[in-house]
Amino acid sequence: MKLDATGWDEVNRGLMLPPLSFEGAQVLLGEHGFSSTPETYTPEQAWLFIFKTPEVPVWIEESALKAMAACSIGQLAVGVNGINGWHQKGRSDRLMPALKLLAKKGRKIVVRFDCPGSSKSQSIHQARKLARRMEREGARNGGWWCWLPDKPGKTDDFVAALIKADAETKRELRGWLDAYVTTSATNSNYRRIKGTWTTHQTKDEFNADDLLKVAETHRVIVLKGATGTGKSKAMLAALESLEDHAQTKFTVLGAYHRSSLVHKGAHEFGVKNLSAPPKSAERAGLHEGLTMRDGLFCCGESAFKDSSEQTLWKWLRELRDNPRPTLLVLDEISQVLANWTMGGTDALRSIRSKALNALEGLLALDCIHVWAADALVGDIELNWLKSITGCDPLLIHSTFTRERDLFMGLPNSTNERTLNLRLNDVIQAQQRFWLGHGTVAGLHRCLDALPDSQPSEELRITGEKESRDDPWVPRLMANAEGEGPQYKRIGFSPAVSCGISMAATPVALTAIVQAYCWKAEDVIQALNRARNSSQRILLAPKVVPEAAGITKETTAKEASKALEERMRAGALDDYAALLADRHPATKRAVAELEARNNFECFNNSWCLHGLLQEEGYRIRDLEALERQQGEVNESPQTKQSDRRERSLEAADAFRMEALQRLALGTSDLASERREARRLIAGGSFLDLAEVDVSETWKVAQELQLDDLIKATTVFRNSPELITVWRQLQALDRSGVKRVARALGCRPDRLPGPMDFIDVRKIWPLIKVLGFQVKKTGETRANGKIWMIEPIDINSK
Repeated sequence: MKLDATGWDEVNRGLMLPPLSFEGAQVLLGEHGFSSTPETYTPEQAWLFIFKTPEVPVWIEESALKAMAACSIGQLAVGVNGINGWHQKGRSDRLMPALKLLAKKGRKIVVRFDCPGSSKSQSIHQARKLARRMEREGARNGGWWCWLPDKPGKTDDFVAALIKADAETKRELRGWLDAYVTTSATNSNYRRIKGTWTTHQTKDEFNADDLLKVAETHRVIVLKGATGTGKSKAMLAALESLEDHAQTKFTVLGAYHRSSLVHKGAHEFGVKNLSAPPKSAERAGLHEGLTMRDGLFCCGESAFKDSSEQTLWKWLRELRDNPRPTLLVLDEISQVLANWTMGGTDALRSIRSKALNALEGLLALDCIHVWAADALVGDIELNWLKSITGCDPLLIHSTFTRERDLFMGLPNSTNERTLNLRLNDVIQAQQRFWLGHGTVAGLHRCLDALPDSQPSEELRITGEKESRDDPWVPRLMANAEGEGPQYKRIGFSPAVSCGISMAATPVALTAIVQAYCWKAEDVIQALNRARNSSQRILLAPKVVPEAAGITKETTAKEASKALEERMRAGALDDYAALLADRHPATKRAVAELEARNNFECFNNSWCLHGLLQEEGYRIRDLEALERQQGEVNESPQTKQSDRRERSLEAADAFRMEALQRLALGTSDLASERREARRLIAGGSFLDLAEVDVSETWKVAQELQLDDLIKATTVFRNSPELITVWRQLQALDRSGVKRVARALGCRPDRLPGPMDFIDVRKIWPLIKVLGFQVKKTGETRANGKIWMIEPIDINSK
């Protein structure tokens, strides 16, 4: 029997809905409040009720026949046209509107496709994919069906067997009808290391012997262990033992990604600190009046200086001409590699090529021993070290962890209220807390909502000028163990994710609110700043798209492709010159890091759980803590959302200004390319890719966004708006990915061929080009009217 289910309106467009009888509708929906009469009833009534009632669970089958079979045994089901029929034609990233509507408001949805007939079958893969996608759209407590061995493998066959079975077999089969696999149960823990590496494993904290046993046979050693396992102490103790044996001091160099870590490392190893103020004792290599070793520690910004001061760049030339025993320390190598190749400040951008040349050159020298350390090191970093040094890195992995509870929840109003209650409890008990927030405005809002404190008891560490000028901030950064105990409340932004720690002094609560650009690895670092913390709370969203990179791609292949597209659209000669300076391993690592970062941002919740478990955290639901809290009066500030816009970074500001000028016709592409070259002078190919607007402008013109901007005033049915919408709908999967890469948006947010026009999906695209919309009125004929005007970039 074939069912013509093209749909009566947009509600079931593309879905196959079984024509429920009046009696069937009463049996299946009566308990949920559905009512009708035999005279007025139509199947349309029943299905409209189902779509509007999220308490009704729904199953998704791969055909109309199987959907009807499921309904016949009491499971309301809808059918899709095959295992790939759940997405819009040509847009595997875009869910059908009707399925998206079904998933709203926490409905339980289970996907049940046929049992795979062979190992090459895509049934299970597509069922999992659809189940997770439905969950992303709002469905809860559902999953995908797991067929039973030696039982029928299709819904219609299963129902037929159920009908024909004897009483005992029927009871057995009925018991399996609700057996399904939840989406969370199918996910193994996220890990960054999947490859096979030469590994020595220990169950204890690190000590010098771990390195001394292998230092003579392995030039490259990587320590992997949770925060607080003594990685830095073990490296220092091993170095001292090697020096005692050789009766000479090693030259020690260190490449870091944060100045706070440079301060700490340079002091411990007794070398020059290039992050210290000019003419200071630490900058000269004196620590507490003593000098211990030749060498230096620095951030990427200090790797090259156009002065007589010694730098990594000059050490490379020195060691090439006069080899000597040298140790290169790469603490937190995961962030060092990411920061030096594709992150950092404008100061690093201006000398990035030389900084990378120095780092790559030092790693390649045979006289240099490389000791790296990181709790979250992965295959990317190990492969990079192997290719640059020409040596297989030895991985020393400590499984030692200090198990502790972490109360975790989403950053919603309910959980923020729970956090506020707990902070108040800590204050009432006159205890300490450390609070981190992903935005400066959010940090101030949280702290301002609490009872007033004495100025000497609270310290706020942010990137604001007021914080930078506060003399107490650098004192804490330099000596957290000594300065930290005097404060009852310490609040910090992502700038202090690592580099400081307070272990001896007890802290009642460490609370972190992940927001904006705070990545998973930085959040974990932030949780560990107060080592002796009695309780920890983390509010983390499912995704943090603002922290994603410039391509938004989650595989190295696609990220590399996206970067190549930008290069082809821009000035190829400029890119070729910059690429020629880079080691192939670094170029490969850039695409891999970009992809991994994007993957972790778009799968923040799952990745964060896996990385936290590696750190030894026992993750508990925040509701368990909420039940323990009493009622308190909340101030109005806690109920206000942070609506302040972030400040545009230099690259973002340049891109938006350039695209704005092109759209207004006050500049041309050749001029903007010249300006981009000037801006990144001294940078790398990735810096140029970040500021070059060639591909973005080309895509904007293809979508006719420039014509829309020139219209200035538009309404819902304006020809310019309709044209842009149709151009977007006409894109295939490949075209959608290209547009998303060029305009920095998520592919699944772009409309598909089955979507009805929604101007809210167009406004973010023109915002990328430096324009915004403002409602200017409404008419009966045209509806709402919008004015398109340039964004005042200088005010951002």
